Amino acid sequence: MSLEKLIIKINNLNAIWPNEWIGVKDVFESCLNRLGPVDLTTKDAERNVTLLNAGLSVANFIECSGRKMARDNREPNYHSRLHTAVAIECLTALIVEQRRIDQNNSQTIATNELLALVAMTAHDAGHNGTRNTTICQLESRSFDLVEPLLQDAQCDAHDIYSIKRIIWSTDPVLYSGLHRGAAASVFNLNYPVWQAVICQEADILASALPQFEEELTRELASEWRKLDPVSAEGLLSAGGRKYFLTHFAKFSSPASSSLGLQQIVKQQIADL
Repeated sequence: MSLEKLIIKINNLNAIWPNEWIGVKDVFESCLNRLGPVDLTTKDAERNVTLLNAGLSVANFIECSGRKMARDNREPNYHSRLHTAVAIECLTALIVEQRRIDQNNSQTIATNELLALVAMTAHDAGHNGTRNTTICQLESRSFDLVEPLLQDAQCDAHDIYSIKRIIWSTDPVLYSGLHRGAAASVFNLNYPVWQAVICQEADILASALPQFEEELTRELASEWRKLDPVSAEGLLSAGGRKYFLTHFAKFSSPASSSLGLQQIVKQQIADL
């Protein structure tokens, strides 16, 4: 998938939010359709079916809990169901591009791809628009909310831990260290560090694009303003944008490089 096609998909999601919203589960299923069905002929068939069912359950939970928060006027402006859907689309685009680079013409979804997709769907479960006061505070809460769903789907204990690890890795304070760690090895989505990195990239990809900079920064600032008005205003400044691009908009995967994301970030920094 080209970056242009991804931008169109994000624009389409923005256009229907919130009044004509299709639901996180529908977006999850759409991404699954593009990545292909579970291969029922492999030794991992049962494991993959379990992960698929868990992902559908998590997506449904995110949608239902988000709707309830919206009814109570508590759904965050940035960390909303829309953000989860955009992150899923971004991860799918990265996976599709990585397949192209690897000349992988598979018509079925791989276990490691499915694992990342489930984790990305779950990564902001129950987010209330606050910020971490301790490392992985909100991420731990998100995992605690979805863990019973993973267990009910009878996911393998190792897969549940992998999902937990990926969700934890979306705490921004861990970005730099994980990207440095990934740089010590070639890309392989079977490696935990690369699973973490590609999900981190998907999480912040839309915010790194100049097409969505203003709107997403404004939405995040509206969340922060309730707790820290000074930092919220800082987000909206040129210095705040440069800080984000320099410290958090990190792209290390071959797919992100191929899509031109590293160069897009460099150009924005140079223009500030």
